[in-house]
Amino acid sequence: MTVYCLVLTGRLLDGQDSASVQARMAAAFGMEGTDFRQRVFERAPLLIRRGLDEAAAQAQATQLEQMGVEAHVIPDDAPLIWLLREGQLRGPLPESALSRYAHTGDQWCHDGGQQWFPWEAASTTHEAPLPPPLPTATAATPPPMPKTSRAAVSRWAIAAVVLSVLALLWHALAPIALLLGLGILLWLLRHPTVGGRSWAITSLLIGAVALTLWLHQPTPTAPTQLAQQPYVPRPLQPLHTEQPEDATAVRADTTACPATTPTPRNDEDRFLLTGGQRLLTGRAQRKGDTYVAEAASGYDSTCHPDNLQLYIFRRGVFIGTALENTVAQASTHLNDFELSDEQHLRVSLAACHEKGGDCGTPSIKQIEVLHEAGGWIIKRAALPTP
Repeated sequence: MTVYCLVLTGRLLDGQDSASVQARMAAAFGMEGTDFRQRVFERAPLLIRRGLDEAAAQAQATQLEQMGVEAHVIPDDAPLIWLLREGQLRGPLPESALSRYAHTGDQWCHDGGQQWFPWEAASTTHEAPLPPPLPTATAATPPPMPKTSRAAVSRWAIAAVVLSVLALLWHALAPIALLLGLGILLWLLRHPTVGGRSWAITSLLIGAVALTLWLHQPTPTAPTQLAQQPYVPRPLQPLHTEQPEDATAVRADTTACPATTPTPRNDEDRFLLTGGQRLLTGRAQRKGDTYVAEAASGYDSTCHPDNLQLYIFRRGVFIGTALENTVAQASTHLNDFELSDEQHLRVSLAACHEKGGDCGTPSIKQIEVLHEAGGWIIKRAALPTP
């Protein structure tokens, strides 16, 4: 006696809605909708009943068609086979039905076999393509998927990774590594048969790190940017006790000319008077933290201050003198001085030809108070005579 099997093609009949048909069939098979779709419709054409007589097979095919899906009754007289279509396993099916359900480009394998064979149609007559697959109640086990050869990795992608690693050591290579990695990745996306996308992406990531390190590398310290050293103020040197034989000035003596000695007004003035070797003239200026005071080392015969010098203080600390040598009134007249700001002092000096004679046109000296690595210094420069 001939036995028959029932094959669900997965094709919907005209006018049927896929979601509705699958819901009805899932209820009839006692399965969840998602499970039914994955195990049945996504594996069609699929053998779902075996060992039926012709009447029972036709009755069950009619029931399936009433649910809205196409079903075929075919003789169950051949071993089972599996179909592989676009990476999706379908079946199992009787081998005798292979020519009816296989499409050009499909591969097929015997149930329990290990080798896949390409399917080639025996004639140019093709039936309409079959719809999705269904799971079967048989105990057939799908064969393993055919081995696919791995795509060769692009050598350029590997080279891009090597260049990106080198960019971590020499950051200037980072832009080149990024451009190379990006170009290779775009080329690989257009050629899916060539491997190496992960290598190209890795080169982009490493190149981005190298570029970040290059952009944020610390600026080399300039030679002039030395560490600041604690400033030790220069002590005020005592005046020489020896006087030239022809000197007309006398040493500081408050008893000889008491009325001409101004009183100190601040700590800087008191510092100048320490030791009794200097006399205040009363002329001084302050700009911010800078203080300049004029002092003499003695009096001339008429009790006028002589041998003048300008003493510069910064925040109460003596840092030096504005003039290289003291100004003797017999030869040079210190007309005036002015602090234009905390760091610039202008001094007006006039040369005198003889004592008591007329002095020439004043000359201007520019003194700068600068801060360097060793502390505050005084820089002297002469300006053109106006």
